[in-house]
Amino acid sequence: MKQNSDDFIRKHFSDLDGRAYSRDYPVFTDFLDLNEISILHRAQSSFKCHIATNGGYDGSERQMAVFLPSDAFSDIDFPIYVLKIEPINQKYAEQLTHRDYLGALMNLMIKRELMGDLIVKKNDNYCILFCVERIAGFIAENLVKVRHTEVSVKKVRFDDDRYAPDFREEDIIITSDRLDSFVAACAHSSRSAASALIDGEKIFLNGKTETSHKTQVKEGDILTIRGKGKLRVSAFNGKTQKDRLKVRIGWYD
Repeated sequence: MKQNSDDFIRKHFSDLDGRAYSRDYPVFTDFLDLNEISILHRAQSSFKCHIATNGGYDGSERQMAVFLPSDAFSDIDFPIYVLKIEPINQKYAEQLTHRDYLGALMNLMIKRELMGDLIVKKNDNYCILFCVERIAGFIAENLVKVRHTEVSVKKVRFDDDRYAPDFREEDIIITSDRLDSFVAACAHSSRSAASALIDGEKIFLNGKTETSHKTQVKEGDILTIRGKGKLRVSAFNGKTQKDRLKVRIGWYD
């Protein structure tokens, strides 16, 4: 079933590539998940157009892609809107989670591919949502409550550090900078369990599926472990007395 699904996704991308090339005009996708982005990159060599992706901010998981028939369109803007969702009365508001916001949006019968990442700012109790341009007005008019909390929705510019994702810092010790060693330490699992995740295409490095156990993980890389979460490699901080590597990572909250 998965192979058939992947083949359908590849065909869809091929159709978009052909449409952009024949019309000589950029064609955008909606937001793609990690698997779709990985398929896109693997098929990229067969396309006639150039490919660019954008999720609204660096390190975004869900991203929109555009098929560019020529370099003349390289500076084109992505049709991404940024919405801030926050309680009308913070004093009496519930502490809302990512699941709460996403559930309220899905209850509006909005397809998931029309929405990108949601960044929840726990300390200030609000959410930043990336969405396609054509659905922003509908969300602003119809999202009035999350759980039992009344909310407001407004468009914002995403050029403020206050809207950057929050990170939960953790220090780990790894035997080497190989991917399998890194996944084992981050997932708090055995090396064999980490290898199974890699072989099962559950590991994404900088938005792309990575199936090589020996791939070197570097400072600044974004690693997603299906079922565990997404993290950023913040810094390599030297070695222990047993010659193991000390690494600081930041989990996306």
